[in-house]
Amino acid sequence: MCFVKFGAVRPSPDAADRFERLLDACEQLAAEKGLGQLDAGTNLARQDAYRRMADRGFRTWLQGVTMHRPNEPGYSHPDAYVIDDWR
Repeated sequence: MCFVKFGAVRPSPDAADRFERLLDACEQLAAEKGLGQLDAGTNLARQDAYRRMADRGFRTWLQGVTMHRPNEPGYSHPDAYVIDDWR
């Protein structure tokens, strides 16, 4: 298994396309190393990033809860393109 702990693209008008390229690179690395599974996650508040990952076949298998004080989105907002895993 190829495990992606963290990856992100900078906010910009082309961030969605750059996120697609990041996912391409992760998939290519896994293939080059002969790894049959790619494990990467994102917060579902990052709606477009999650949708793009789901469209590629990523599936939710572990849910977690992040709590922020005060109750603000922090870096998990709809226009953030971040892969992260808090395990």
